[in-house]
Amino acid sequence: MSSAIVPYQAPQNRSGGSNNGNYGNYGGNYGGNYGGNDFRNNQGYGGQRYGKFWGGGFRDSNNDDRFDKIYGLLAEQADEREKRKQEAAKLELLEAEKKKLQEEEERNAVAKKKEQHEAKLGKTVQSSMKAVCESVLGKKVDLPDEDESEVGKLRRELEELKTRCAGKKVESSLDALRREKEALQKAQSRSSEEETLRKEIELLRARSEKGFSADGSSGSSQSDETAALRLQIKELDDVRVALQRRSSEMSMLKADNSSLKKDFLGLKDELMDLKNANNKRVSDAVTEKSPPMEPEKGKQRMVPIGDAVYTPKDLEALQKAYKKTLAGEEAANKEAQFLKERMARMGAQMLTKQRLSVRRPSARKSTPRNLRPALSAVDVSDDETDKDEGARKTKVVEEVTRNTEEEQLQKLQEDERRQLRALKKADMEKLCLDEGITYIRLEQSKADVAEIKANRRFTEWLKNQGLQDEEED
Repeated sequence: MSSAIVPYQAPQNRSGGSNNGNYGNYGGNYGGNYGGNDFRNNQGYGGQRYGKFWGGGFRDSNNDDRFDKIYGLLAEQADEREKRKQEAAKLELLEAEKKKLQEEEERNAVAKKKEQHEAKLGKTVQSSMKAVCESVLGKKVDLPDEDESEVGKLRRELEELKTRCAGKKVESSLDALRREKEALQKAQSRSSEEETLRKEIELLRARSEKGFSADGSSGSSQSDETAALRLQIKELDDVRVALQRRSSEMSMLKADNSSLKKDFLGLKDELMDLKNANNKRVSDAVTEKSPPMEPEKGKQRMVPIGDAVYTPKDLEALQKAYKKTLAGEEAANKEAQFLKERMARMGAQMLTKQRLSVRRPSARKSTPRNLRPALSAVDVSDDETDKDEGARKTKVVEEVTRNTEEEQLQKLQEDERRQLRALKKADMEKLCLDEGITYIRLEQSKADVAEIKANRRFTEWLKNQGLQDEEED
């Protein structure tokens, strides 16, 4: 399509057929009188004819200028559209060329990979053939290498030339694409700047219109801010109170720990006293209960040990006494081990109670236990056989009680979990508030609440069984 600009031409001969005849005669008459020539329709007033509108009057110069301006604007817009179409066509052509070049590069890369793979396969086949020939012939064989052949060299040179030519073409096309892209980006940036300026002007107008209405709403916003600040101050006060409560609980726990440490030290001293008493009792029993032996007839052989001299009877008596002391020490060690296990179990129960009191401030405070009645309940007999039997019985009883306590605690925990399994989030939040713990997740809160309730029931069960001392409020 041609985009030539045609200048404006005024319309002519817009009157009817009858008027043409009249004006023709009129021109002929005036042409004959003044011009001297007898042309029919073109010789009025020196051979020039005046144009008229469709209405029959003379033209208005202002309307003609306006029409010329409008026509010029339309022509400019048509030119711009044509330019844009041409630029879009150029871009499409460049993109198509770019795609073709990329496809050619991909084909070349695939062909190169294929050739490299074939070369590797040829090398492996050649090496295997060389090894087979050497093994069959029993001597070294020199096979011609394909890399050193002239055909391979020519192929390499051709590939290098192709890559160079393709690189130059790609660089030239890329430069042209970059230039056109920059030109398009500049045009787009200009149009975007104009749009942003228009939007900013509209926003300023809207703000100026809304400025009067915003003054009235500022008072309400200030009142909202003051209310929010008051709520924040109230929350900070609640946090401070909670921190003070936690600090008081920590001080109480420290006092409980110090009392527990004192009780453990007292128990340790009592255990040492029991050990010493058992050792003394065994030695006294050996000296008291060993019957006097009848001296043998004849001369006894004397055995020097250090500075002292002992007879064989004295050595036998000393050996028996040593065995009895060892048996007493074993019994005392068993009793001490039993007491240590009892103390560890009771300490673990105290620690679980402390954890519950930390997580639940409203729970009852755990007080230090008096372990002396438990220690005094251990039977200490004078006879060695009674002592061994008592140690065995206490060990069996301890194992049985430990197993029953663990089984009971597991049963209680499973029962509580089964009861809490069907509860939902709202119910668990209420239970967490009742127990004094924070709700984090559904499963975790169920496990925590079940553990707290199971421990509470376990302490009641121990009280009913008589295995735990009554707590002081």
